[in-house]
Amino acid sequence: MFFLSVSVTAFAQEDSSKEIALGRKVAEEVEKNWERVADPTVTARLNMILSRFKPHLERDLPYEVRVIKDDDVQNAFSLPGGIVYFTTAMIKFAKSDAELAGVMAHELAHAEKRHVMIQVARNQKLSLLSLGIIVATGGQAAAVLLTNVAQVAIMNSYSRDLEEEADMIGLDLLTKAGYPPSAMVTLLERLTEEEIKRPYFDPGIYQSHPKLKDRVEYLTNAIKSKGLSLNRKEVLGLLRVDTVNEDGFCILTIDDEIIVKVKGDEKTSLVLKDMAEKLDKSLKLELEPYEIKVLDYRGTKCLCVGPDMIVSQDDLPPDAPSLEKMRDAILLALEKARQKHTFTNFIL
Repeated sequence: MFFLSVSVTAFAQEDSSKEIALGRKVAEEVEKNWERVADPTVTARLNMILSRFKPHLERDLPYEVRVIKDDDVQNAFSLPGGIVYFTTAMIKFAKSDAELAGVMAHELAHAEKRHVMIQVARNQKLSLLSLGIIVATGGQAAAVLLTNVAQVAIMNSYSRDLEEEADMIGLDLLTKAGYPPSAMVTLLERLTEEEIKRPYFDPGIYQSHPKLKDRVEYLTNAIKSKGLSLNRKEVLGLLRVDTVNEDGFCILTIDDEIIVKVKGDEKTSLVLKDMAEKLDKSLKLELEPYEIKVLDYRGTKCLCVGPDMIVSQDDLPPDAPSLEKMRDAILLALEKARQKHTFTNFIL
């Protein structure tokens, strides 16, 4: 649409103060309908995440994050001028700060690119410059505009191209801020799972186009095409490998499941720590079970995960379980982890 591409530049050159004022007015309406939550712990958590994004944002807006009470709908939305809202349900649904950051990155991208204003302009068949004039002049037209802006923002009623742009820009913001890119995928996958289990599930932030499964697909492809790591476990806190020395035993665990327990000395402890480091690097939710295997290498049995050799039987003390038993224990730990993020089973 030619008039939009031209007017975006004109609108961008205008003082952002009118856009900020409009966002503040919409925020007043939002908070008439939803209770604003002022929990200092939650606010500090979200502000910490926002602070990591700010150096990478292009627009000089007074960005802030607010929380509204809605324990039923996992939603987040942004208003013109840089206010981002999270529902309490979305905060509870996220498994980690990284997943919250993934949602925030998407909403910041909407604000960075003035997507609410663009979508309202499209809906009303106006140019962005015309919208700017309506905001500036006030009156009845401005009141109607206020309602339209609120509806687009809260309902996330963006067209497919704007949503995809917010995802792609959000993905770049997420990685620049130092968060794992898979954080944008894992939350979407769980929402997709909820949608499959409950046909009338309200996906909140992701209720518009494109569909959840499409979003998972193109984000996953984008992450891979950029050469980034798609490692879900670091976001979800799963497949945690640890070692401990206890009552004369050296113990290696995965998510508190015992994989190896042997009577130990300092040498045995070092062997298990080396195993733990290699397992932590190699063991992923995305692995196929057959990638965890016991191979014979030059007459010695070795436990391998993917292309990596984890340990040989010769490195372990005589009372250690066989590598086959270790493999079975690792497979069990992997399956238990995947049951906690079951959408993994559909993406291998």
